[in-house]
Formats: sequence, C-alpha cells, structure tokens
Amino acid sequence: MKTRRLFFALWPSASTRQSIVDTASPYIFDLKGRVIQPANLHITLHFVGQVNDAVKDRMHKAARGVSGRLFVLDLNSYGHFSKAKIFWMGLQEIPPELVYLHNKLGDALTECGYCCEQRPYRPHITLMRKCAGTDLKYSNFSIPWTVNEFVMVESVQDGASVNYRVIEHYPLF
Repeated sequence: MKTRRLFFALWPSASTRQSIVDTASPYIFDLKGRVIQPANLHITLHFVGQVNDAVKDRMHKAARGVSGRLFVLDLNSYGHFSKAKIFWMGLQEIPPELVYLHNKLGDALTECGYCCEQRPYRPHITLMRKCAGTDLKYSNFSIPWTVNEFVMVESVQDGASVNYRVIEHYPLF
C-alpha cells in the first residue's frame, strides 16, 4: 500500500520567502552545514509522517474543519538547536492566533489517530541542517509575514534531495 510523508505548515508567499533568503544569506554563507533550498522554507505546525491515502483524506477533512483568523508573524530572531544541529529563523514572541491554530489543528488531527508532539511548540523556519554551531553576532531584523492560510505538504524524495509539495490549502479569515 502506497504511503505519503505529510506535514501541516505555514507556507510563505514568494515575497516573504525572498525576504527570508535575503536576510539569512549573509549568515548562512559563513556557516558549515546543509542549506535548506528556498522552495522548502516553511514553519511546521504538525509533522504527521507516513500515512496511506485513506488517512490523508481523513486528515484533509479534519483540517478543513479548523477555522482561525489571519495573523501577522514577525520573523525577528535566529537560533540553533544544538542536539538536532539545526540553524533556524524564528519569532521572539508567538502570536496567540498561531498558538490557537496549532492547538486546534492538533486536536482535529488527533481524531484521525495522530499523536501530537509532547514538547512545547517552537515555531521556526529551518535554514540549515547539520550545522555544528554558531558563534555569529546577528543584526536586528524584522520580516513581517501575513499568514492567511495553512497547508498540507507532502515530502517527496527525489534522488539525494527532498522536495516539499503543497497538496492542500486551508484559508484563514
């Protein structure tokens, strides 16, 4: 039986994506690791993993029932998860609308057999993997991102690389 590797995410617009790349590029240039391709930049809401089409369809139906308001994120910080060796861009403050969306979507997916992550939610955009550490001094920056939808994404292995493909959109109002 065919399965798909899925997750739900916030997916930046082309202009927001370009601002992320332009802001982070000078720092990434000085680091060693595997840079995430600009087309794959996102903030994960829930990582589902491998599911068959029947579960995917149930999750799609559940996600369609999640309502939320559009909101603005302020991407304004960098960080490093040392254990996972991930260099990331994130938020100094998480808007309540994002917390609400994360929780409501998690509740809806739980009805489909999904087990929510037990660690606190730390929204971020992974910029680089296998990054051993950073001792760079980062300048102040702010990238406003108006979030008006969340998406279901399929992770597709393409030879040695992974590509993310948005397969469903869920509007926020």
